[in-house]
Amino acid sequence: MTYQIAPFGALWQEGMFSVPFALVDKYIKIASEYQLKALLCVLRNGGSAETQDIAKALGLTSNDVDELMEFWSEEGIFTSASPAPQKPAEPEKTEVKTVRRIMSAPTLTPADVVRILRESSELNLLLNEAQTVLGRTISHAEQELLINMVNYYGLPAEVVLMILEFYRGEKAKGRSVGIAYINAMAKNWAEEGIDTVTLAEEKLKDIEKSDRLWNEVVAITGLRHRRPTQKQRETVKGWFEDFDITMITLASDIMKENTSEPKLAYMDGIIKQWRKRGITSPAQLQAEQEAFEKSRADKKGAKGKLKSEPTYDLDKIKQDAINNTEI
Repeated sequence: MTYQIAPFGALWQEGMFSVPFALVDKYIKIASEYQLKALLCVLRNGGSAETQDIAKALGLTSNDVDELMEFWSEEGIFTSASPAPQKPAEPEKTEVKTVRRIMSAPTLTPADVVRILRESSELNLLLNEAQTVLGRTISHAEQELLINMVNYYGLPAEVVLMILEFYRGEKAKGRSVGIAYINAMAKNWAEEGIDTVTLAEEKLKDIEKSDRLWNEVVAITGLRHRRPTQKQRETVKGWFEDFDITMITLASDIMKENTSEPKLAYMDGIIKQWRKRGITSPAQLQAEQEAFEKSRADKKGAKGKLKSEPTYDLDKIKQDAINNTEI
């Protein structure tokens, strides 16, 4: 059946306002009923509305409205927002990590390289070891890079050799890792203060772990993607700190239902909502779904505080996962 609104009917007589396409295309399934209603109130008032006005329109309390609007604030919908009044909290003691900012390394001519190697037996040994690690004669660009890693970035020779081992391993896996990547890696390590073998080993283990987690997400979602960026690594790693592979798979299934192609940002939005609601297992997700179905059946004539509800069908998600042949 086709539903068509009469172009000159009573619905239009009191005026109209614009509703962004994204409200339907992106949020109609992931935002709750009252989150959508609250945003419509804001749009109805020219894009700006006070908490108490929205509360009056929806028949909710101001605290309920502020809680609903947190979702849209986290999505970056508002240019600015006045936070809900909070009790003053004692300042937390946090560990401040110092990060050095290092400019680009200087350019060295072949004559510069010869002069530096004459003056430093340590760098001579490093370049010889580098040729052993790579199994070939290194180029001038590689000589320049290795010298700058020690002289300019301040990395110890043994840490530089560990970076070269990583470089060789990535090449052996058929990955496109060039000199620019290794230079950026050395610069980042220097800025993070990774200047001992122990810290370098921890960093490499972290990279290996994030690669493994990324590969799991690629297998689950069907992503066809280049090597992950640092931000993508951190995002995916954060997922697995709070959720197991079952929950990540459920998030992927929900994402596939609502997007034409895999999108990490969409999955991240789902997982952020689970974190906010304290959902960490399929059983909790099922319980919330059942509570939502019961609330929907009973809400006729009922008023009161309504929390954010899931708007997806878990049974359908599970069935789609069973029938999925894409992975």
